[in-house]
Amino acid sequence: MQDELTRTATRLFQARGIRAVSLQDIADEVGVTKAALYHYFANRDDLLRHVFGDWIKRDIAKLDAVTSIPGSARERLHGYVRHHIACLTESIELYSVSFSSEAELPPEVRSEFRKFKRESDLVVQDIIREGVRNGEFVDSDEHTTVFAIDGMCNWLWKWYKASGPMSPDQIADQFADLILYGLATRDSQATEGPAGRSRDEMLRYHARAIRFHSERLEALTGDEAHDEDFPTHVTD
Repeated sequence: MQDELTRTATRLFQARGIRAVSLQDIADEVGVTKAALYHYFANRDDLLRHVFGDWIKRDIAKLDAVTSIPGSARERLHGYVRHHIACLTESIELYSVSFSSEAELPPEVRSEFRKFKRESDLVVQDIIREGVRNGEFVDSDEHTTVFAIDGMCNWLWKWYKASGPMSPDQIADQFADLILYGLATRDSQATEGPAGRSRDEMLRYHARAIRFHSERLEALTGDEAHDEDFPTHVTD
């Protein structure tokens, strides 16, 4: 019952916002009395701590486990992106509410969420510094790079759907391709494509990307697009 109440509260928070949902709303949705809720939660803030606080602590523990695995900076960064997107997609409702209604969370829960984001940033920063030191990555503004990587991943809360055409792992691998190729030294880019692809594989990769984005541009612009401006017949 506690799990059912937590799931229902999460769904209502996402649909209406945290402040707009009362304990009575949650009780009505589940089909129990408001008094019954107090058997599981001391008050509304206690419910919010169960919904958000436990989840945040669990994902912090996962982050520590994933990023402590030895490997190259490329491998660790790829692992981080996979982990980040897995956490997001497994708890998309919680992330959605946290990002959109962070100010409405109880102070201690809000503090935990911000701590989680800071720890994630520090992990990525450490990986990038390692990659620069050992020559895997170009030297860039690490703060901007961290914000770009986490922003790319975090934005899934706006558009990800479990019924979509790509799995979380496929999305993570595509994001990692973009990130790792962008951070790679110029010498590496000359011989390797995203995720260590050969030059021929890299050519096919970009050809497919050009074709995909050309088709998307044509679909978005409709009648305004001209064939000569938006070629859609790029071959592998």
